[in-house]
Amino acid sequence: MNELVKSAVRNFWTVRNGGSGVLGGKTLDGFIELIRQVVESSNLEDFQIHTGKNTSQLPGYFRPHKSWDIVVTSNGYLVAAVELKSQVGSIGNNFNNRTEEVLGSGLDLSTAIEENAFLPSVRPFMGYLILVEDSETTRRSAQISMDHFPVMQGFLADENNRDINYQPVNGKYPRVAGVSYLERYEILCRKLMARRIYDAASVMAASSENSVTGDYRNLSASTSVDAFIQQLTNHCNLFADFGG
Repeated sequence: MNELVKSAVRNFWTVRNGGSGVLGGKTLDGFIELIRQVVESSNLEDFQIHTGKNTSQLPGYFRPHKSWDIVVTSNGYLVAAVELKSQVGSIGNNFNNRTEEVLGSGLDLSTAIEENAFLPSVRPFMGYLILVEDSETTRRSAQISMDHFPVMQGFLADENNRDINYQPVNGKYPRVAGVSYLERYEILCRKLMARRIYDAASVMAASSENSVTGDYRNLSASTSVDAFIQQLTNHCNLFADFGG
């Protein structure tokens, strides 16, 4: 599968650098093909993969419906729903937007599942995969500035000196170096899984300098694309044996 992942990364940069595909939403088509190959390589036999705006609509709990990037069904049962995203440039504001998007979509669908929006079966797989530009901007420390409350554990660049360098001065917490945006995405994906909002959440860092080779890097084992693929495969096999 590693070559398929690299092919998806190459396609991302090729389409993005070409220009027209960005507006057409085609930059992540290579990852749609990757997911298709993963499902087809599993033990799941009678299934359909939906990627169109209307065909991939799923009911929500807080809103009537939402279009997911990839929806896998089998005989009327929901097998899997996957959201694909990318982040290149404008990292600050867009990180917050991406965070709100993934939380909202995840909570909406997971609650709909719990409230019996779908036929009873093996709980559907929910996945989130994001490609983030690997650049000096995304790798360097991001500043944290909150006056009245401290940031939670794990977000400081140097947690060992939290008790020394991160204490209120004249009633206000100082501006402090935080983890990089790439690390923030890794934390986000890890916590999405820890809170069971998504079954698998993966972040991959890719540089435009490697657009020809499609090279990328994972930020941790649990949020790696390899772990994502394995979990989706395991779920499809589970559904093949016990779903429907």
